Amino acid sequence: MASTAGGFVASGGGAPVIDAGSMPRDAGPIDAGVINPCATVRCGPNSVCTPNPVRCECNPGFVSDGGTCLPGDPGVPALRSQAQVCAAYAEGYRSRVTGMDFVPGAGMCDVGTLTRPAIDDALARLNFHRWLAGLGPVHDEPNQNTAAQACSVISAWNPAGPSAHFPPATATCYSATGAGGAGSSNIAWGSANAADAIDQWMIDWGNDTTFGHRRWFLYPFLDDVGIGFYRGGNNYGSASCSAVFGGGNPGPNPAWFSFPPAGFSPESVTRWTWSVHGDIPQSMPTATVTRLSDNTVLPVRVDVMQGGYGRLAAVTLVRMGWDPVAGQTYHVLLEGSSGPRREWDVKPISCP
Repeated sequence: MASTAGGFVASGGGAPVIDAGSMPRDAGPIDAGVINPCATVRCGPNSVCTPNPVRCECNPGFVSDGGTCLPGDPGVPALRSQAQVCAAYAEGYRSRVTGMDFVPGAGMCDVGTLTRPAIDDALARLNFHRWLAGLGPVHDEPNQNTAAQACSVISAWNPAGPSAHFPPATATCYSATGAGGAGSSNIAWGSANAADAIDQWMIDWGNDTTFGHRRWFLYPFLDDVGIGFYRGGNNYGSASCSAVFGGGNPGPNPAWFSFPPAGFSPESVTRWTWSVHGDIPQSMPTATVTRLSDNTVLPVRVDVMQGGYGRLAAVTLVRMGWDPVAGQTYHVLLEGSSGPRREWDVKPISCP
């Protein structure tokens, strides 16, 4: 039977073994009488003992996952380099539009045309956020685009708010196609363009109890989305719809993930509300965030999200009076009275 003490794992009376778990664990000060403090330490595969303090660390190119050091994979957020993250950020935020992004129709209820580059910009923005979280990319689908565009014109000419998902037949610029799109879409008002609406939904300001828009966008199996945008209408100046009920994505389906994820993320993104999705503690959850440069514990509140948006359980971590800073590392521990304990490091970086 194994027993643990002081960061070591003793098993079967043999030499002490340091557990190469999700974080290196100090084994205490070195005894001055021991020439090689690692001589009696046995680490797991793909890891090595380092002295002063004695601990096991994964070899370069490997990451600790549940006590095992696994080969690095560019698809694993925690193993991405700063250069990889900044390159993906630049690609997700660059503009592909060289002319008009939206071409108005002949009348106010004409849905107009959202140009192909504008759709591609929105998809790139959404896929950057999914990539950052370790999820597969989505694609647009013509019928979904049609429904989302019709949803956008109804949303633009009628009152904003939750009721917009269920427009009555008396609504201005009503169409059955648009009403169907409204019932299966994220809806936003006031965005400069379709791509900026993606960020609006990811930030999800005002939806503190559900974060439903972000949760739909970060549903691992999401695919075949629709992108719509209409410039004009009510006092918000624009409306955008994105159909989010499509499925079948063959990409990764992690047991849990966070946004921002473990590893490097652009500083601007880390300043949004943090969220955790999937197999996570939800019974009386608490979180501890430690800034590793000075071991300062930073105040944070955990809120359990309501509803089945995105088909995964979720919590948010609300920072209390502090913001992440590029160049720092923030160690997060999420645990509860039941359910798995989750730990990860958030590393904000400055991307040009």
